[in-house]
Amino acid sequence: MSVQYENDFFARSGDRYYTHGSQISRLVLGDNPEWLKSMASPFSFLQSDGILNATNYTIGQKIFTPDDTVSATLLVDERPYAGYYFVNAALLSRINRNHLYDTGNLLEFSLGVVGPLSMAEEMQTVFHNSLNIDKPNGWDNQLHNELGLGLTYSRLWRFVVPMSESLDFGVNPQTTITVGNVYTYAATGAMFRLGTRLRNDLGPPSVRPGFPGIPSFQIENGFRWYLFAGGEARLMGRNIFLDGNTFRDSHSVEKETWVADYQYGLVLHGGHVRISLSNIYRTKEYTTQKDEAHYGALNISFAIR
Repeated sequence: MSVQYENDFFARSGDRYYTHGSQISRLVLGDNPEWLKSMASPFSFLQSDGILNATNYTIGQKIFTPDDTVSATLLVDERPYAGYYFVNAALLSRINRNHLYDTGNLLEFSLGVVGPLSMAEEMQTVFHNSLNIDKPNGWDNQLHNELGLGLTYSRLWRFVVPMSESLDFGVNPQTTITVGNVYTYAATGAMFRLGTRLRNDLGPPSVRPGFPGIPSFQIENGFRWYLFAGGEARLMGRNIFLDGNTFRDSHSVEKETWVADYQYGLVLHGGHVRISLSNIYRTKEYTTQKDEAHYGALNISFAIR
């Protein structure tokens, strides 16, 4: 079980751009369910040698606001108000493992809803009321309701080099392709890690389109840790939260073709629990955006034998 919480509140940057993301994931080891295997059957490259075969289920929400959240009028040069509520199901398989590196595949199906049905305005109102702070005033201008569909494939690598009996250095490269009416993009990136027993996980998870970490990790007695830093570059074909609704007229802005994330943080392991803290920066996503986005992330994962 993994709980992910991302918010610009951690970065003290105020409500703007990608302001909130949260998700709960449950990874189930063992053979994938038949309905999911049938959906994945056209993708013959997703074949496992039996070392790891797992299914990851996720439910979550994302919230976006413009830079100016005081005005109640439509701000044509700023990104639309938008929310997204989603459920994902992903197949994970390890296709190679040796003493130098691991290679894995992740194929994810996503279903969600954009617009008022995402309950983004209500969620943000509850959060702001609990902290006794003003809520943004422009939610009447948010994107319309729209069903969201997506398919994502990620190829993951994990290289680990022992530096001493108690210290490892690792590199986790990855490539991702996503198609759908919410997001369409191609991405590549890498995460560098330094710490203890790095073969026990694949890096901290994040809310997509963030770096695709995996919620599972190996249970061991004792305390473990690692520091990480990395980044990802994305070639954006579609972003509904900037391009606007697919089938109806709505507010939109001109998006940037290239977007990059860079991040650093700390992961702590203790028995059945893993905690990660991340600091993430995202370059400008649209041409009239004033500054890059900055937010923090907290992940708590629990492993059950």
